[in-house]
Amino acid sequence: MKGMPSKINAILGLTVSAGLVLGGCASDSGSQPSSSPAASPAASATATAAKPKLEPYTIKMFVPGVPQKDQALVNEEISKYLKDKINVTLDMQVIDWGSWADKMNLKYASNEVFDITWTTSWDNWVGKINNKSIIQIDDLMAKHAQEAMKIIDPKVLNGIKYNGKTYGMPTNKEFAANKGILVRQDLVEKYKFDLSTVKKPEDMEPFFEVIKKNEPGMIPFLSGKSNGLPIALQEANFVSAGSSATNLGAMDRNTKELKTLDTYTDPRYMDILKLAHKWYKAGYINKDASTLTDFAGTYRSGKVFSFPETLKPGKDIEVSQASGLKWVQVEFTKPLITTNSTLGNMLSISRTSKDPERVMMFLNLLYTDKTLVNMIAFGIEGKHFVKKDANTIDFPAGMTAQTSGYSLGAPYMFGNQFNDYLWANEDPQKWDKFRKFNADADEAKGLGFIFNSEPVKNEISAYNNALAEFYPGLITGTLDPVEYLPKMVEKLKAAGMDKINAEVQKQLNEWAAANKK
Repeated sequence: MKGMPSKINAILGLTVSAGLVLGGCASDSGSQPSSSPAASPAASATATAAKPKLEPYTIKMFVPGVPQKDQALVNEEISKYLKDKINVTLDMQVIDWGSWADKMNLKYASNEVFDITWTTSWDNWVGKINNKSIIQIDDLMAKHAQEAMKIIDPKVLNGIKYNGKTYGMPTNKEFAANKGILVRQDLVEKYKFDLSTVKKPEDMEPFFEVIKKNEPGMIPFLSGKSNGLPIALQEANFVSAGSSATNLGAMDRNTKELKTLDTYTDPRYMDILKLAHKWYKAGYINKDASTLTDFAGTYRSGKVFSFPETLKPGKDIEVSQASGLKWVQVEFTKPLITTNSTLGNMLSISRTSKDPERVMMFLNLLYTDKTLVNMIAFGIEGKHFVKKDANTIDFPAGMTAQTSGYSLGAPYMFGNQFNDYLWANEDPQKWDKFRKFNADADEAKGLGFIFNSEPVKNEISAYNNALAEFYPGLITGTLDPVEYLPKMVEKLKAAGMDKINAEVQKQLNEWAAANKK
């Protein structure tokens, strides 16, 4: 494919900034003692070594999403399947997005015993490494995940390393993303909206007005405490320099200079907030937006016309399948490959796991065992889906995503996505389109740089506390940015915002020099 080799090499050959030397300790060795006995010696030089006897073990796994009614049934079925393979019982628990961070932080703080957590660069991934909440897994992978390592591109495995060590198994999937909104297809058809005329967000306003007047109780543009209009628009002009505090370490997407800027004083950011406030005053955005935490549950309710989303080929069909409502996507930014997107979905092992070796055996199967990864992604065959052919599935007759007891809608979180079944309404060429999407995407400046927050961790904590007062109200349009953005910036500066930005620039300069950027 034209442009693919150079693009993928740039994407995947990431170099992570080495600002922190992690202290050695047993829990961070990646080769903790396992409860699984070692294999017996071979009876002769030509005999095959007997498989070790694996004692029963329960893997407790936490992922964010919409909790599912039939989760226990799916866990039970998966456990039956795993018994003869690695003698594991799976206890996968789904925590709603709104409380994910708080609940997981409590688990880390209380040293709760569990095995696997979903991780991503933007969810304090570096902090989890610095705090040793998750362990490095290189030795475990070499011992128990050789098959998975052959499936994942070696450049990916090298690119996700932090200070030369691996802290998560990445989903084998697409790397690029663009931004925009998802819109209810049935209402588009009902009112004959021509979405091809939408070139900028303001072009949606006539449609919002029709929905407001003719669909009582319908939210024209759903927003939530951490989900607002900036999600759909901000990446057109700003790109993050890596994992940092919200809106800090940003660079101008439209220049080649590796130089951070102050997002909050940039007029383009103010314009986004002004548009959100205009929509809020017009009644297009829900009144509880600044406090709404159950974002997915709300757009699945049938009372939402549109909402902001990170997109990719077929994202509208994915969400349609998960929600039981048909959506169509409208794109506002060009595809972009960033450090955060390459580190977007990983499964990491908790420091409190009692058997990291068994956990790695399970993670390896997520890449090699098609039956297993599809059970986790889609549930129980015959109950939650039926097969149309070897690689295509649909809901059983009379069932929808809304009535199914298991419609997690998050296959991107698990193992090798290229082994996933496709729904009957999905494009059979989906995976090929993913590859083209990656090849055609822009490459973010600073691709491969990851900010080490340790030198300014106190300032980031103070910054986040200050941000919480005004940020949800600003991104949802609830607050007038002309009045409240300066008030927020004043508090952010007092919390150490400028020091954080300066530290990002310092590390970025060091990374650029080391990598000849």
